[in-house]
Amino acid sequence: MSPLSVMRRVSLGLAAALVVVLVAGLITTVALVRRPLPSLNGEFRVDGLAEQVDVIRDENGIPRIYAHNTDDLFLAQGYVHAQDRFFEMDYRRHLTAGRLSELVGEAAVAPDTVIRTMGWRAVAEEEWEMLDPTVKEYLESYTEGVNAYLQGRQPSQLALEYTVLGFSVEVEDIEPWHPVDSLAWLKAMAWDLLGNYSDELQRAAVFGQTDDLEMVEALFPPHPTDRNLPILPTDAEYEAHAAARETNPDQAADDGEDAEVEDADAGADGAPVRWPNSMPRRRSSSPYRR
Repeated sequence: MSPLSVMRRVSLGLAAALVVVLVAGLITTVALVRRPLPSLNGEFRVDGLAEQVDVIRDENGIPRIYAHNTDDLFLAQGYVHAQDRFFEMDYRRHLTAGRLSELVGEAAVAPDTVIRTMGWRAVAEEEWEMLDPTVKEYLESYTEGVNAYLQGRQPSQLALEYTVLGFSVEVEDIEPWHPVDSLAWLKAMAWDLLGNYSDELQRAAVFGQTDDLEMVEALFPPHPTDRNLPILPTDAEYEAHAAARETNPDQAADDGEDAEVEDADAGADGAPVRWPNSMPRRRSSSPYRR
């Protein structure tokens, strides 16, 4: 056999082996990616439901849940949430408990230390005991729905992220959901809303050094709600604002609330183009209107 024939056979053998590896890799990748995808069609028997619940998803996959009672509604919501985003839920659960390093490795030890020092999970556990019985019932129904979806499923069947994490850390079995897991995330949301945290620290520092409340109030004056209403004003704030406008009609123009500005460009007929600086305000106890 000539050297050329040997090389040709070797090349063909390597090419065939490469094709087999590529096909096997593609099949494995597709299987790993598709494995955690939930089944969104058909009927499922879920323990805990008192009556039938319909979950209808639109063309974007957004679910609409129709139930005959509130407990079933929250149970179905928990089930659907676990279908769509359980890794995010589990990630947040570990984050608020100061256990993120258990999920993603040593890189999260520092933030875990901070969260445990602040005690988000401990606060949530205390608040659980203070909740209204009806709220507890709804959270328990939601928890029952989450756990109904988790039952019998391995981490790789719940989210692709667990499979990816498995290459670098040991992924343990999923813990059942607990109502406090839902409450604990409210601590993270409250932390995100601390936009004036540095101001509060400065106020405390000034008062600690001067013991003079008037100086603190002068350095950190309250928001002028009589001139600029908050997004959701109280009745007292709204009335004070209205009174201030009646007392000083020019105040609105000074504040730019209903003022108009002229654009440098002219309209089609040569007249100046005017744009209102803000939308008219409406008094409402709700931020949304239908």
